[in-house]
Amino acid sequence: MNMEEMKVRKVVPTDREAMLTSFKPLFGDWDYLPLVIDDWLSPSTQELTWVVESDSMLIAMGQVLELEPGDWYLHGLRSNPKTSLFQIGCAILGMKRVIQKKLEARGARTLRYGTLPWFQQSLRMGALFGFKEHFRLGHRGHPLPEIPEEIEEVEVMAPEAPSSLLKYFRESSTLKPVEGYFFTWWDTRQLREKHLVEARRQNLLFTAKKGRQMVGAAMFWHIPWQKFLVLSIMEGTDQGLKTLYEAGVSAARRLECNAIGMVHPSLEEMHRRQELFGLETSGCHTVQLIYHLYDTQIRKG
Repeated sequence: MNMEEMKVRKVVPTDREAMLTSFKPLFGDWDYLPLVIDDWLSPSTQELTWVVESDSMLIAMGQVLELEPGDWYLHGLRSNPKTSLFQIGCAILGMKRVIQKKLEARGARTLRYGTLPWFQQSLRMGALFGFKEHFRLGHRGHPLPEIPEEIEEVEVMAPEAPSSLLKYFRESSTLKPVEGYFFTWWDTRQLREKHLVEARRQNLLFTAKKGRQMVGAAMFWHIPWQKFLVLSIMEGTDQGLKTLYEAGVSAARRLECNAIGMVHPSLEEMHRRQELFGLETSGCHTVQLIYHLYDTQIRKG
């Protein structure tokens, strides 16, 4: 078998059952594909999904989603464990060529990808595609806890000028090592004013003040299909962090979420905050990878 015998094409609704049966064994119960497959196959979807087939068998699949102009995210990267490593390698390389051609035509510069470190097959496929490790992001999900009603010394409010928090977040000591990135659980992007403005529009951007002194700020990120709220960035004093965390729980309830996500580039700092908030102190890393399709600064360098 060679690449010429494989066909890279966009998915169609009749692929549904074959996708579930072909790729589900790769990740088992960890696989989120059953939760999203109907949305991915919907005619109104903005996501671009491809499968690679040979002799009516699905070998691999992948989907790209535009996060913002020039920045895309690859997810759903799957292979059929019943096929050979050679077939999978040919399929990933063939799909890479198709995806790269499509994204470059749309002016894409970067493609992001994230996976758990123990998904070795996923990491191998990412490496074959050409991804390089960007950094590792600590994370953990938690069921929504009950927050006791207390008289708070710290007041939480939505900032009138969202962009005013850009400098505060970028210069926060626990975020300096990652140069101002923010985190949406599976993808990472540089924090920009437009992200703060969008979070404010969704009522997911807050400051914490004790009297006239600001003691913290936070930006949350809502993932509707998972009924999940990610505490993307929270910085401040311990008192400010605790109050902002409670505001996050309230926001999660308002959005009818089932859980919240703790996220931080430092697993040690994330565990410390979990202890501060009275949560189970555990978590793991997501390997964050990036692939540069076209970057003028890199090519000139």
